[in-house]
Amino acid sequence: MPFDRERAYYEQHKEDLLRHHEGKFVLIVGEDLVGSFDAQGAAYEAGIAKYGNVPLFIKLVQRDEPKVSIPAMTLGFIGARS
Repeated sequence: MPFDRERAYYEQHKEDLLRHHEGKFVLIVGEDLVGSFDAQGAAYEAGIAKYGNVPLFIKLVQRDEPKVSIPAMTLGFIGARS
């Protein structure tokens, strides 16, 4: 799955990220915290400048993660395939 390493890094370091970067956007590549930014666009620009036009893991550091709800999936109108 894309960004498995980056998600694992984020979860593993979440308390430290909250302590130092809460409310900021972090750019994580592999198991490296590339930087912390005030805006998502700034994180994206920094990632493009350093790594080129590749998929980038940019995440807002926040204590309470929003819940994602997809009513059409819940009601069975659409499904997820593995």
